[in-house]
Amino acid sequence: MSSEALGNIETVLKEFIAEEFMFDRPASDLSNDLSLIQEGIIDSLGIFMLVSFIDNQFGVKVEPEDVVLDNFETINKIKDLITARQ
Repeated sequence: MSSEALGNIETVLKEFIAEEFMFDRPASDLSNDLSLIQEGIIDSLGIFMLVSFIDNQFGVKVEPEDVVLDNFETINKIKDLITARQ
């Protein structure tokens, strides 16, 4: 996958996460390696919202065994999950 396509995945993920989960924080706080779970940006319900978004936006089915905290910890980890399943 090209670096442009990977960058697009990052941008789309950041926009979704900022819109849906970061009500009290500026989107500029969202770096690729920020711990989304430890920082309280995403919780268990948020993970399921992300799974649905990934399916709808990227056409990637996230399998039940992939729904583990580690895969949703950072933008980079989510991007890795998407690219591995495409």
